[in-house]
Amino acid sequence: MDKVLIVDGNADFVKSLKDGLDKMHQFEVMVASDGEAALEILSREKIAVFVTDINTPGLDGLELLAFMTQEHPNTPCIVMTDYGKPWFRKRMDQQEVLYHLEKPFEIGALASAIFVGLNLRDEGMTYKGMTMASLLPLIEVEQKTCRMEVQSAGKGRGYLYFDEGVLIDAHYQALNGEKAALEISDWSRIAIKFSDLPRRRTRTRVKTHLMDMAGATWLREETESLREGETTTSAGVLETSSTSAADRETVNEALGHHLDEFHSIKGYQAVAVVGADGDVLASGQQDPQIDLPRLAVGLSSIFSVAEEAVGQAGFDHARSLTLHTRRGVVILVGAETPAAGDLRLMGLTSNDGNWFYMKVQLENFYPKLLSALA
Repeated sequence: MDKVLIVDGNADFVKSLKDGLDKMHQFEVMVASDGEAALEILSREKIAVFVTDINTPGLDGLELLAFMTQEHPNTPCIVMTDYGKPWFRKRMDQQEVLYHLEKPFEIGALASAIFVGLNLRDEGMTYKGMTMASLLPLIEVEQKTCRMEVQSAGKGRGYLYFDEGVLIDAHYQALNGEKAALEISDWSRIAIKFSDLPRRRTRTRVKTHLMDMAGATWLREETESLREGETTTSAGVLETSSTSAADRETVNEALGHHLDEFHSIKGYQAVAVVGADGDVLASGQQDPQIDLPRLAVGLSSIFSVAEEAVGQAGFDHARSLTLHTRRGVVILVGAETPAAGDLRLMGLTSNDGNWFYMKVQLENFYPKLLSALA
């Protein structure tokens, strides 16, 4: 069984994560309370996915990530922060070895990120290793003062200098300052080391902001837009007209806050909240060619007929329907009990996607949606 290592100094928090993930019986969860304990486990165990808080006792999260780039460059890593999650303009979409997760989060969000890591490994997509674009925002988050030595296959070695999270200088071969920083910031498959900032490095020679260099903005800005009822194409929430505008807005907002969890599922194609009559109330989709409204109406009709049939045959209330086709897998999830509500959730994956985990995520999201509408 694959092993996942979680590092966090909060004993109660890490225990709750382990207890929640253990219930899934999908991988073995190991925990460490500080950086030194994490290194000891990494020295004797083969870890499939590495999860660390950014502020671990002893060696901090950045130093642990530096160790991973040197010793285990192909191991997917997840870093947990308390400060606001960097949101990448080029959507990560199962392409990054380093994944950012903002606290507080639902256990399902962490499980989803771990499954992404395992899928990356299984598909051989970790060969690029960690990228500078995914690592640089953490320097600002931590307000770290240091010299970072960076090595990349085929590039050689470069140096970045930070003062309280601000990139002040860089050096790479004949390049210095801004030009060197822009060159290094684009590297992948990196191996990094941290050391003290030399006293002579005090002059600021880099003008480009670190977040701009990494191609990152702050998720909080997009979250506020959703709360104000705006449509954001990056979140993939589609506004639809009519019935109960207040409820539609709430449904859109609720789905928008959880779209990351669905996007990270292997083979993800679309997800939608569907009314009892098959009306699509909110949705997000990867493939614009999929006719979600027609699909929702058709599956809702099948679901209703099937639900009546199983009831007449003496079975319990129908909760979900899974349809396998040549193009992909479509899942419709309903309420746990007839009295819980008429809304249904629809998810689509490719044939080689993790359709079962899509079903699990839909079932986990259903009570959160009802809670938002209460």
